[in-house]
Amino acid sequence: MSGGYLVDDSDPDTSLFINVCRDINALRDSSPQLRVCPAGTAACLLRGDRAFDVGQPKEGLKLVSKDRLVLSYVKEGSGDPDFCDGHSPAVTITFVCPSERREGTIPKLTAKSSCRYEVEWITEYACHRDYLESGTCALSSEQHDIAIDLSPLAQQRGSYVADGKEYMFSMNVCGNSEVPICSDKEAAVCQVKKADSTQAKIAGRHQNQTLRYSDGDLTLVYFGGDECSSGFQRMSIINFECNKTAGNDGRGVPVFTGEVDCTYFFTWDTKYACVKEKEDLLCGASEGKRRYDLSVLVRHSESEQNWEAVDGSQTETEKKYFFINVCHRVLPEGRARNCPEEAAVCAVDKTGSKNLGKFVSSPSREKGNIQLSYSDGDDCPGGKKITTNVTLVCKPGDLESAPVLRTSGDNGCFYEFEWHTAAACVLSKTEGENCTVFDSQAGFSFDLSPLTKKNGAYKVGTEKYDFYINVCGAVSMDFCQTDSGACQVAKSDKKSWNLGLSNAKLSYYDGMIQLSYKDGTPYNNEKHTPRATLITFLCDRDAGVGFPEYQEEDNSTYNFRWYTSYACPEEPLECVVTDPSTMEQYDLSSLVKSEGSRGGNWYAMDNSREHVTWRKYYINVCRPLNPVPGCDRYASACQMKYENNQGSLAEVVSISNLGVAKTGPVVEESGSLLLEYVNGSACTSSDGRKTTYSTRIHLVCGRGNLVRHYLGWVRENSSRNTLGGQYVLLLFLIGV
Repeated sequence: MSGGYLVDDSDPDTSLFINVCRDINALRDSSPQLRVCPAGTAACLLRGDRAFDVGQPKEGLKLVSKDRLVLSYVKEGSGDPDFCDGHSPAVTITFVCPSERREGTIPKLTAKSSCRYEVEWITEYACHRDYLESGTCALSSEQHDIAIDLSPLAQQRGSYVADGKEYMFSMNVCGNSEVPICSDKEAAVCQVKKADSTQAKIAGRHQNQTLRYSDGDLTLVYFGGDECSSGFQRMSIINFECNKTAGNDGRGVPVFTGEVDCTYFFTWDTKYACVKEKEDLLCGASEGKRRYDLSVLVRHSESEQNWEAVDGSQTETEKKYFFINVCHRVLPEGRARNCPEEAAVCAVDKTGSKNLGKFVSSPSREKGNIQLSYSDGDDCPGGKKITTNVTLVCKPGDLESAPVLRTSGDNGCFYEFEWHTAAACVLSKTEGENCTVFDSQAGFSFDLSPLTKKNGAYKVGTEKYDFYINVCGAVSMDFCQTDSGACQVAKSDKKSWNLGLSNAKLSYYDGMIQLSYKDGTPYNNEKHTPRATLITFLCDRDAGVGFPEYQEEDNSTYNFRWYTSYACPEEPLECVVTDPSTMEQYDLSSLVKSEGSRGGNWYAMDNSREHVTWRKYYINVCRPLNPVPGCDRYASACQMKYENNQGSLAEVVSISNLGVAKTGPVVEESGSLLLEYVNGSACTSSDGRKTTYSTRIHLVCGRGNLVRHYLGWVRENSSRNTLGGQYVLLLFLIGV
């Protein structure tokens, strides 16, 4: 189709639009901003009020691995933009198949230099066709991770009719019933000219039927129709949309929407396209080039927990649990295990559970905040359905706070929650130092120093060259310049080039961490352009350290892509608990220390003995510590000791990880909570058993002073033979 996809980029002054495998066809596009794009361009760059062609299709799609495809656009001929420094523009799009079915994403710009643009697009369209498609009218959970059956749309008599302006289209789907007007048993779609009904053409055949579900789009395609004057074979693409109240007894009817090069497009609203597993809507919002992403709040797997809302307004007889998921169904776990299957918000009390709304529309911007509207819940008085609004308010650095119930009314038909969270803040680009970067708005902290090699380098080979790379440090190779962060070595004669001086300054934007090395060996061109390197780190939780992948060199910058678990943000942990016996709720989110907050971390001292035996414990609540030299990036508690350094005591790490916050607080008794951090550093018990350190924090309510927090004493648990290395901290809270 005509039109383009906007590529996500942190640069507010430019916008890159792309189409896939064909040009944007700007003259036919309905978007005013794309109508200025040059004819024939498949990649159009908008700068101010001007549009530039930065790429046209020249070759087909290439498979580079089992889950990645690459499409390249280049601009040929004269008239390159002056900001390209004499280089010809080019765009490379890498399509990545996600590891599981998720909502669709938008393309992201991962690198740009001298008019070479690298784009990554995570999409189910890049997955193997056996996973996405079926030759029948059904998809199965076993093979496709989705259950769909369109066979009830088959007509035993007659056919469906769609008005196509100059033509009428008759079709019969999901069966072998003949469309009479085409007089061919294989005709699934028949095109008839209104002015002359004898001119009938087949626009798709039953034997070439393909049903596909990708990125939430359900399409039925009929190939192999009669040939057009242009030489293309006619084909029909039907896009199905869920509509439980569709006419024709829920079956609905097809509607013609357009034609491009003898491909005919239809939409079809029907209840048979409603998929229980469907999560096809984007979990974010945009306002111009300002983007908001709520996906960090989404709970997907059974190992995660639903968000639980705080409610202080209920009477004893009304008390209930409120469970919420974001852009997704509530997970059937814990007290939400009996919630209605499609509920995105669920209320649970002694009488059972209730669906307060389903996720049926993407988030939107409302009065400066982000709003999620969940509708089509359980029945309520007046023939209505329960609806719920969740208003998300930007709170920089805070991903642990819980949603709060603000109002419920309209005879139980409407609920409103407010949620102060960093996920509602606008995406912004941020810079870091010392191989770390912190997004104070989003609350994300990244540390890539574990990827730094003290000796040696990471090696990436091509046909003619070997590349040696280090992260936030210089490569240590005999044939590389001593201060180079990356170098290129010719395989033939071992000649080497410095591809940029090492540094430890990271940048972050919307899931991408980048490291740039500049001022390398100059080229032998007129401008003596120095070589440079750009490494883009992307999240893959299963990759571990991962490894760099060479992309391309654009006559000045060498681009590498690196999938690693160290580029993944920590999963936010809700710091709220409800006492199941009394329904009293406890919210510890005010104790959470984000990196941007004052004070850094909580700490406790064990200084009852001589100075050399003193121990200091850094602690955070429900999330990892803010960076402490020597402490593990994921640790929520860490032990320090003191050493004599030229007559003064110096603080050095003793145990880098005393435990990781995996679960929220639990109630021990009324007014007493327990936080437990597990899977810390390796530890050997007194009986020689291998285990890991863990930490327990007991929080006790003391009413009165509302601001004072007192950290009590710490002791190493005496039962190490049975519990391993366990530390217990008593944290007395005044006025919780």
